[in-house]
Amino acid sequence: MLFGFIGVGAMGGGLARNLIRAGKEVLVFDLSLEAIQRTLDAGTSGKAAKDVKELADADVVFTSLPLPKHLEEVMLGEDGLLNAMKPGSTYIDVSTIDPQTARKLSDAAEAKGINFLECPLGKTPAQAEKAEEPIFVGGKKEVYEKMKEVLNIVGSPVYYMGEVEAATALKLISNLIGMTNLAVLAEGMRIGEKAGIEPKFLVELLDDTGAKSFQMDVRGPWIAGE
Repeated sequence: MLFGFIGVGAMGGGLARNLIRAGKEVLVFDLSLEAIQRTLDAGTSGKAAKDVKELADADVVFTSLPLPKHLEEVMLGEDGLLNAMKPGSTYIDVSTIDPQTARKLSDAAEAKGINFLECPLGKTPAQAEKAEEPIFVGGKKEVYEKMKEVLNIVGSPVYYMGEVEAATALKLISNLIGMTNLAVLAEGMRIGEKAGIEPKFLVELLDDTGAKSFQMDVRGPWIAGE
């Protein structure tokens, strides 16, 4: 089985490297040569594509791109990759996007006889690198069942959410709550500093209170300057 991976930056790179470490044949495309090389360094089964159209023969294509417009530019339209991929192949997007764009991608793939899954991710690049990234899967149940083994190579745990709209909504809700948590954490750290509490000590103290959270564990030390 040949895999294609478009976008091997902070999040996508870790997932692509997990496939390569598992010995899967992976064709990688990114605008950053440095990101490509960092991914290929994970093993011998990865290769660089000079053009995104080289991924058209892949059995499974992943995308991990910054914005919905980038996905539409790469995948949709007359020159989009979906127009060149073979019927029966599978397209998996792991980007953070809105439900409307996910539905547009899903419908376009289905029109071409291509399977589609929308699979936003739950945590950080550190978890992606260790195949410990939660994956929230939206799409047809039979496609999920077919791709479940592959998804468990790139991340874990894997949750089936139902339709693509549910998966993308879950990611946006997670970001809403998480970033609100982060804003409150930063404000609390500032108040503590003004009260004369040394930031690193404050993080240590908060860790033993109801203020403890994923955002505090990951970003508290950054804010404290550790």
